[in-house]
Amino acid sequence: MNVHGPQGDVPPAPPAAATPASATTSTAAVVRPVRVVPDELRIVRTAVADELSGIRSAVSRWGRRAGLSADVLVDLLLAVGEAAANAVDHAYRGGPPGPVEVDLQLRRRRTGSVVAARICDQGRWRPASACEVRDRGRGLPMIRALAAHLEVVATGRGTEVCLELALGD
Repeated sequence: MNVHGPQGDVPPAPPAAATPASATTSTAAVVRPVRVVPDELRIVRTAVADELSGIRSAVSRWGRRAGLSADVLVDLLLAVGEAAANAVDHAYRGGPPGPVEVDLQLRRRRTGSVVAARICDQGRWRPASACEVRDRGRGLPMIRALAAHLEVVATGRGTEVCLELALGD
């Protein structure tokens, strides 16, 4: 499922088929509703503070529909929100805001299922000043504490934050 801009709800699961009364014997198959699981989400927004709540809302809707536990969903919202806020605060400083992209996927690993997130911008990495180190700079350590895996790559073309949260199958 791809989401671009403010639109992009995942379609609701189709209604469950009714089981005929004659099929209630022990040999009859049980009909269960089919759950449509959105295996991926893509959001592209302008890296401005007003867009952060829309990013969080889209991530929350996707996570609930994907069946994430409340704990994993909160961790995902914190990690993605912080990485997107970093793009807003730092990536385009001194120039016009550019895009912030958020990609989410459910993945199977040998160690269990994960939700993988990629948050990227096309701005410039700016080393923190001494004042910022003292007063700020807690976002990446927080993400590192939440995630099973975290990688931050800063190049001349932007910054990419990739993280994985274990689903605890």
